[in-house]
Amino acid sequence: MFISIDTGLNELDQLAELPVTLAMTEAGLFLERLVSEPTFLRAEILPLLGRVAPSRDPYIARTYLSPMGGCSLQFFVWAPGAGTPIHDHTSWGAYTCVVGSLQEERYERLDDGTEPNRARLRAAWRRMWRRGDGATTVAPYDGGIHRITNPGSRPAISVHLYGPRMGSLDGRDYDPSRDYVCDRFED
Repeated sequence: MFISIDTGLNELDQLAELPVTLAMTEAGLFLERLVSEPTFLRAEILPLLGRVAPSRDPYIARTYLSPMGGCSLQFFVWAPGAGTPIHDHTSWGAYTCVVGSLQEERYERLDDGTEPNRARLRAAWRRMWRRGDGATTVAPYDGGIHRITNPGSRPAISVHLYGPRMGSLDGRDYDPSRDYVCDRFED
C-alpha cells in the first residue's frame, strides 16, 4: 500500500491516542511501510545525502508534525563519527536506518531514581542497524536509555517517529562516568 507523508501524518495522530506499548509497535510498522516506498526514498531521503557536513553531532534535516501535534516525524543526518550522548526521551519513539548504518547502545538504570542528578547505568546491549533491518523502539524515560552513533566512514540517514511528550522536558542526558543525569530541554 502506498503511503505518502501527507497520508502518513494523518495516521500519526491516531498513534498518539494508543497505549504506549501498542503505539510503539504500530510506530515501528508505520516506519517500515514508509521507508519501503521508492517514492518516499527518492523525494525525501536521497536529497539529504547532498547536505552532509562533517560534524560530531547528527542534525535534524526535516521535521513533520502530525495535524493535531500528537507525533513528530524527523529525518536525522549522521556524518561519519557523529553520535548522540547517552539519553532518554519523555515520549515513546521508533526509528529506522535508511542509508548507511548506525550503532545503537542500550542501557539499564541500576538505581531507583530517587537521588537528584544521580543515575547508575549498565550497558544492556549493542546492535548495528542497516536499511532493511526494521525499526527499533524506545519507551519513555528509563525504558529507552540509549546512544546512537555512526561508526562508519560514510554518511547515514535515519527516520525517527516520536509520540507525545509525557512531560515538559525533551528527556534526560546521562554520564555514566560520573553517575550523573540531567534534564534536557528542547533546543
